[in-house]
Amino acid sequence: MLLTVDIGNSSIKLGAYPGRTLDPAAVDYKPRDDDAPVVNWRIPTDRYRRLESYRRHLGKLWEESGFCGSSLKGAAICSVVEPLTGLWRNLLAEILGREPFVLRHGLDLGMPLLVSNPESVGMDRLADAVAVRRRSRGAAVAVDFGTATTFNVVDAQGRFRGGAIAPGMGTMAGSLAERAPSLPRVELSPPVSAIGEDTKEALKSGIVLGYTGLVEGLLARISTEINAPVNVTATGGLGHIITPLTDSIDAYDPWLTFAGMRALYQRNTGKENE
Repeated sequence: MLLTVDIGNSSIKLGAYPGRTLDPAAVDYKPRDDDAPVVNWRIPTDRYRRLESYRRHLGKLWEESGFCGSSLKGAAICSVVEPLTGLWRNLLAEILGREPFVLRHGLDLGMPLLVSNPESVGMDRLADAVAVRRRSRGAAVAVDFGTATTFNVVDAQGRFRGGAIAPGMGTMAGSLAERAPSLPRVELSPPVSAIGEDTKEALKSGIVLGYTGLVEGLLARISTEINAPVNVTATGGLGHIITPLTDSIDAYDPWLTFAGMRALYQRNTGKENE
């Protein structure tokens, strides 16, 4: 089995996949059944946590889910938290008995990077771009809703063009709560209407519907600038909230980054059946 480990600013997401070759690229812009891991876990990101602590936590999660680490034949790591990259590399090397595959700049992505400084682009963004490119014959955008929301653009020629980065919806809501403590904290869910009849509904409208407008506006500008319609896939922890509120997003896939990681692993290691 292949273990994918996506280390983000807020959480570390792990998924286990059986050994099989990736299906040919789809053309309907929808997530496929085999994109979902057979089992997955989530651990809060803690930059100061030690390797032994993560080892115990991971072992407990595997024990609770009946998963056997000895079934792993390979692992792929995508990290935007540099202090944890080496830690998880060492941890997985212990488990596997050999080095895991770490997404890094300079890999064969299967697409040109039309950006001014390729090494400044987060590997999670590139993994998302690789995944949507596999599903599209035309221009595509991956919108990843996390601590930050990233818009990752692939043009009709299959070239990564960069994109946009905005504060995540949860990040914005948290900042508002800190700077305006008299306002109540609200659940990030769609309001009853755009015109809130009380403070909580007004906040939901401003945060959730306002953020939807941000997404729609940026996608419209992106489409105009590359002079092509775009097929948009959302991912990330809060993507499921925004997706039903707009026609600008074609599909929501919580496993999009994992799909890109698997594709890059297989492309760069040649282990199609790992």
